[in-house]
Amino acid sequence: MSDYDDTNTFVLFSEEVEEGSKKPNCTGKINIDGKEMRLAGWSGESKNGRRYVRGTWSEYKAKTTEPAKEEAPF
Repeated sequence: MSDYDDTNTFVLFSEEVEEGSKKPNCTGKINIDGKEMRLAGWSGESKNGRRYVRGTWSEYKAKTTEPAKEEAPF
C-alpha cells in the first residue's frame, strides 16, 4: 500500500463535449488541506490567440436517492 500524500494537489481529466455546450471541457478534484473539492474547467482562446482554461471549484454534493413515485392505481 502506498503512503502517497495527495494533500494540496489536483487532477483534471479531459471531457468530450459538443461544440457550444455549457458543460466543462475538463473535470477533476482538488485536495486543499485535506478537504476534497470538485473542479470544473472550460477552455477558451483570448483575443490575442492565447489558449487558456478557466474554472471553478465546489464542494461535493451528497448523492441522494429519492424513492420511486408510485402511480395511482386507477
